[in-house]
Amino acid sequence: MSRGSFRLIAVLLIFGSCLTLLDLVSEGTSSAQQFRQDPSSSSREKSVSPYPSNLVRQGFPAGSYDPEAPERSDTVWEIEWELTHPENRTWYPPGSVLRIKSARFMWKDRNGQPRWITVARMLEIAEIYVPYDNGNTAFLDIHDMPFNMTPARKSFLGPNCVAPGEILSSSNPAWSNIVHKEIHDDGVRWMSAETSGRNEIADRVRRGEKLILWGTYYGANYRYMIEYSFTDDGCITCRIGPSGRNIFNRQKDLGDTHLHIGCWRMEMDLGDPIANVGGPSENDVQIVRRFYNEQTERFTQVVRPFNRNGRGEACEGSAKWVAEEFTTLRVSSKVRKNAHGYPMSYDILSLRYGTLGQLQPEGGTYDADMDFINHDFWVTRTESGFTDYLNVPRYAREKRPLTGHPTTIWLCTPALHVARTEDFDQQDGTNSYGGVAITTWAGFTLKPRDLFDGTPLYTPSPPTRVFRD
Repeated sequence: MSRGSFRLIAVLLIFGSCLTLLDLVSEGTSSAQQFRQDPSSSSREKSVSPYPSNLVRQGFPAGSYDPEAPERSDTVWEIEWELTHPENRTWYPPGSVLRIKSARFMWKDRNGQPRWITVARMLEIAEIYVPYDNGNTAFLDIHDMPFNMTPARKSFLGPNCVAPGEILSSSNPAWSNIVHKEIHDDGVRWMSAETSGRNEIADRVRRGEKLILWGTYYGANYRYMIEYSFTDDGCITCRIGPSGRNIFNRQKDLGDTHLHIGCWRMEMDLGDPIANVGGPSENDVQIVRRFYNEQTERFTQVVRPFNRNGRGEACEGSAKWVAEEFTTLRVSSKVRKNAHGYPMSYDILSLRYGTLGQLQPEGGTYDADMDFINHDFWVTRTESGFTDYLNVPRYAREKRPLTGHPTTIWLCTPALHVARTEDFDQQDGTNSYGGVAITTWAGFTLKPRDLFDGTPLYTPSPPTRVFRD
């Protein structure tokens, strides 16, 4: 029986489930062993739905968006989403999760003409790794588990602050009523720092807006909110939010302290889907660091090819996130530029509370190369069989040059959960079934760089003459 199955059995005995132990043992465990022994067999590329695309189009400002004339909007997102299992009923691992199959963005250049970019062709939570500090408990909640997305509910939708939320339908009945769509205010996008002709403060602001697609991944005692946000200024934020019940009652030795590590994979594109210019094979992958120069006594931004070889080429490999360096990955088009000649790029920014580095094999990872999780970034060539985050060190071991090839970026972002009274019941503060864990979020943001010709969604005020008393 696989280690992943022990978690399911333990949780079923504690909390109950609609799955039967017979199904779990007879189908799930044998399949889990097969997947661990033959990584190529777990390729999610095999889970392709025969149904038409599931498209969401949203223009901003949302209040004036006309679906019949989307390019009249200031900006527009066109999102294609799917689940990784065509039936969302996984009787054997890996689990079925919500992913973004394609994300296209429209904005206006300085002449007011619409421009399009396919930001990514794949955004997916490829693994959720949960190691405990007791030294013997760890779960691969996607690779080892036959979990799936749970039904959406109208009561889960947020307030109608910009536009009403909805639960999405699909031409695939198994995918209908799984995904929530919400449109929300996103705070002040910019403030103009202006004065009037009488030297009086005359600031203008633009309130930001964002589209959110999210669903819930069943994790036995836990539930994971998987959320993708698309802002009116071209950013994408991907994050997971674990909540639910601790699997252990409160432990005095703090052995119940654990991590929820979201392990993401993405395939960047940056091509023009209308003019068919650029694309995944025509990008540079770079690592950006902020260093302090001892000689000049100044900070400087250093941009280099990712895992650079002796010929100066970006290659497959890994990198660590270093807080004081503000480590960032950057994907830049080699053929698409803005009006000022800068290459259109996207920066990958981690949203995290800390970093990883010394995790040891335990639980479901006894036979794993722990570099998969102890390195924050990985980059490989895009291959049809490269889908398991657990095996990314094997995918990258040849350190092949990336130039001229589509690339896959792998990124992990951890959230630390230290048990507290707020997680448990009110009677004695130790019973995990009597309380729930407050949601903690971890993820990353894709932020455009030199995509626009100037400040997005901004119109300068006419010049004013300053009157002096």
